[in-house]
Amino acid sequence: MKSNIFHHAFRIDYGGRARALVTECAIALPLAIDPSRTKQFFPFKAIWDTGATSSVIAENVVTKVSLTPTGRTKTRGVHGERQVNTYIVDIGLPNKVCIVNVKVSEGKLMDNIDVLIGMDIIQSGDFCISNSNGKTVFSYCLPPHKNPIDLLEKSLRVNPKSRPALQPVISS
Repeated sequence: MKSNIFHHAFRIDYGGRARALVTECAIALPLAIDPSRTKQFFPFKAIWDTGATSSVIAENVVTKVSLTPTGRTKTRGVHGERQVNTYIVDIGLPNKVCIVNVKVSEGKLMDNIDVLIGMDIIQSGDFCISNSNGKTVFSYCLPPHKNPIDLLEKSLRVNPKSRPALQPVISS
């Protein structure tokens, strides 16, 4: 039976083994902050980071979107601990879904990366990284499906009943 819920998904097929999950995204000032403005999205490069609790924007995003700080917070990362400005933004994902009123902090990101998508957004949907003939495939869907990907169940269906001893299967 089909659901009435529309699942917005995207897939990125990288040309080889990806060292980072990088996609396009868009940032806009929420209408709640300034209802007189027409919502305008600005394009940026985003990295998806499952090790980050919250999403982060670089200083160039603050400038380009004309953001005003909404507060300050303490952040911890590879550059240590420090106090930074926070902002409320709308984030457009590659699947044409807009996550509204996201509290982001300002931080220093890698060269050519403007936005870090953290677990505050990632855990809202279905997130999958897979390997197809040595090439990384990254997909994401919002809202999540009722039947999430379960690699254990999938493996139990195809594996023989007897379990072999632990064997190395990946070489770097």
